[in-house]
Amino acid sequence: MAQRSRALLLASTMAIAFPLLAQNNAPDAATNLTRMHEAWGEKATTPNTSLTIKETSRSGNTVRFRLYATGVPKDSVFTLVAWPVTQRGPSESLKGVTFDEKGLAICAGRPGTCGTPDNPNDPIDLPFNPAPGEPLRLGLISSDGATKLFAKLVAVPIRGEDRGCRVDATLLTPGAELILLEGSGFPAGGEITIQSNSEGERHDGKGTADSTGRYISAFCPLSRDWQAGR
Repeated sequence: MAQRSRALLLASTMAIAFPLLAQNNAPDAATNLTRMHEAWGEKATTPNTSLTIKETSRSGNTVRFRLYATGVPKDSVFTLVAWPVTQRGPSESLKGVTFDEKGLAICAGRPGTCGTPDNPNDPIDLPFNPAPGEPLRLGLISSDGATKLFAKLVAVPIRGEDRGCRVDATLLTPGAELILLEGSGFPAGGEITIQSNSEGERHDGKGTADSTGRYISAFCPLSRDWQAGR
């Protein structure tokens, strides 16, 4: 019930956000969506546990990943959930996930777990065909709801770097109507000048880095003419 309640909460938030964007009520929707994306990770993970997404191979446009966890109770069984940008909320992807002695997510092939007895302890390989800037957001929730692990990464980053500073753009909607800009490496508490140009429509602004030199902001790159349907 705990995992279902959390999934319903996330899904309901996303269901609110997408219609708001469509109605051009972007500020509230952008804030909600940005907060949900930011929370998907360490902030929502059970204390003293962690989940890591590791790339294992690339072939053409397909990137494959495996999941590693630390601090999870021995013999716990998990459900894998995913939240792609093409969906309004997370959904269950695979039930019966366990971990081997190295913390690798596997299908053990035992009763109550995923997999088959003829292929025990099979590592779970996750294929992904990412667009530039598209996040991969995965989570694992134990069957009793007591342990929750969440992680995300961008396999094909949209990134700029200069003099030790970096800016990344992450898609928060499938058509890039909303993008998360994340700057890092800036002086702690320093002022940041922001400039954008979308089809000749320019915007300038100011921001302030946090105590770690990080700055984030939701950004709607589409021009006003596009948003108005002209």
